Amino acid sequence: MHVHWNPDDRHRWDAFADASLAGLHQSWAYGQALEALGVPCLRVAVTQEPSIRSPWVGAGQFIVQRLPWFVRFTFCQGGPIWAADAALSNQRAAVELMRTTLPLAQPRLALFSPSVEAQGEPGSKMVEPHALSHRRRLATGRSTVLLDLTRPEAERRAALEQRWRNRLHAAERGPLKVRVCGSKDSDVEWLVQAESSQRRARGYLSLPTGFVPAFQRAHRKPSQALLTMAAELQNQRCAGMMFLVHGSTATYHLGWTDEIGREHSAHNLLLWQACGLLAERGVRLLDLGGVNTVANPGLARFKLGSGGRVVTWVGTYG
Repeated sequence: MHVHWNPDDRHRWDAFADASLAGLHQSWAYGQALEALGVPCLRVAVTQEPSIRSPWVGAGQFIVQRLPWFVRFTFCQGGPIWAADAALSNQRAAVELMRTTLPLAQPRLALFSPSVEAQGEPGSKMVEPHALSHRRRLATGRSTVLLDLTRPEAERRAALEQRWRNRLHAAERGPLKVRVCGSKDSDVEWLVQAESSQRRARGYLSLPTGFVPAFQRAHRKPSQALLTMAAELQNQRCAGMMFLVHGSTATYHLGWTDEIGREHSAHNLLLWQACGLLAERGVRLLDLGGVNTVANPGLARFKLGSGGRVVTWVGTYG
């Protein structure tokens, strides 16, 4: 096995990530956007042959932070990602190579949180063997909701939870107008700032507001990096949603609504229409992001009612 740090072939990275429907955190544009905001990023590819041009066994993107006492902390969220035919033994060997050859001075800490679905009850250690299962698990995995956008529209609508579907029907018959926003900074800044104010008021954390324009600039096709939608009543915005597009996968990034939007179930209407538009763009999978029934039960119920599949990842390993 051979390890190649910081390969410069973006086209190949994107193709490799897309083949496994990798999440946002393993997309090249995500890492490049964070680098533009001053957060170091490391990428690695592992091959069985010496040449980087030979088939990749796996790859991983690491975000680097500095902890107290000069400890360098790297986090591979949603990774590593693997070739479809990569044997488990090769995956484990690749993980060890990534750990031992990490191009950072000691002391350092490398953590992995792979997008591997846990088997059994959430938090259970009864999981199927995977590339990291031989290592110590430090934290249980988060849960998310995944929407398969390759399903026919009628099938996706039938999968909606009954109350969610009723709200959607009411919104479709109601007075709201949905508008797809442009891709310029000025077209989406209103939603970024509205969500930022909402975040401060409610006290939750998210990526900095500068991430959206940085992600768009880092995207291979900046005009297709985002899908931003607004719901309006009498030409006044009352809700909005933004999705980040990375290959054949998209991720819900942020949303905002006011009282009028909530009254008219604007987010049900926006998410439903966004799914159709993303599917038309060739997006196969939509990740609605974390589900936390304790910290944000209302948002969790909204995501759980959307007809997607609830997935709990295996956790974080050191």
